[in-house]
Amino acid sequence: MRIGIVARKEQNPKLLEALDAIERWGKNRREKIVYADSFLKKCDVLVAVGGDGTVLSAAHIACGRQIPIVGINAGRVGFLAEYKIEEISEVLDALSSGAFHTQDRIMLDCSVYLKNKKVLSRTVLNEIYLHAHAPEKMVNLEAKINDKFLTEYWADGLMLATPTGSTAYNLAAGGPIIYPSAEAFVLNPVNPMSLSVRPVIIPSSSVCKIKCLPGSTAEMVFDGHFSEELSEKSELRISRSRYATRFAHITKDSGFVQALREKLGWTGKVKR
Repeated sequence: MRIGIVARKEQNPKLLEALDAIERWGKNRREKIVYADSFLKKCDVLVAVGGDGTVLSAAHIACGRQIPIVGINAGRVGFLAEYKIEEISEVLDALSSGAFHTQDRIMLDCSVYLKNKKVLSRTVLNEIYLHAHAPEKMVNLEAKINDKFLTEYWADGLMLATPTGSTAYNLAAGGPIIYPSAEAFVLNPVNPMSLSVRPVIIPSSSVCKIKCLPGSTAEMVFDGHFSEELSEKSELRISRSRYATRFAHITKDSGFVQALREKLGWTGKVKR
């Protein structure tokens, strides 16, 4: 088995501790540990060591290849980096023996059209976020769902997030938490000028179309990594991708419910 390691090149003590544990595990074993970026797409499984941003990087590497991904948390709060550094040996043993199950999570295709010609295409696991170029500016956008006019947004930004992305920027921006297996995504305005404008959860079968209103442009940020401009004459179309991100879990429960309690500090009824 070829186990690919995805990690950022930084001198983080926790990251170095995790990588050292992987090196110790890999000694005297038949499994091949791969670090080189050019070979990661050929691996049987990817182990993302870091935070959720590193897992997103692994998801883009694996996109279209159905390579299972495991996240080792060597960062801060992370919903995608599921396992602790202390569990590395257990995780790698399970991957090596095939004692794991997989769960697919939906992704979104984000395509920009100019005069009905596709000029840009990106696939995201978490979200696409639109905002103005200047921090003091606001975006002015028109939104349609399945070719039906929804509303015009005047806000600091507009986000379309998957269930996976619902616990990321969407959550920080007041959006709802969506269970990972749900077939839906959320349209969430960030700091809208109208108090009546609220996040909308729509079926994953929907096609959402976004346009800049006259005199307005927006910057599109894909999974927090890539950015492109949406001009006034262009149209952004968002739909469920045929691709999915495949996560590997070594226990029957993916740990999402537990993650909500632990990472968000939910304690239940206040004890007196």
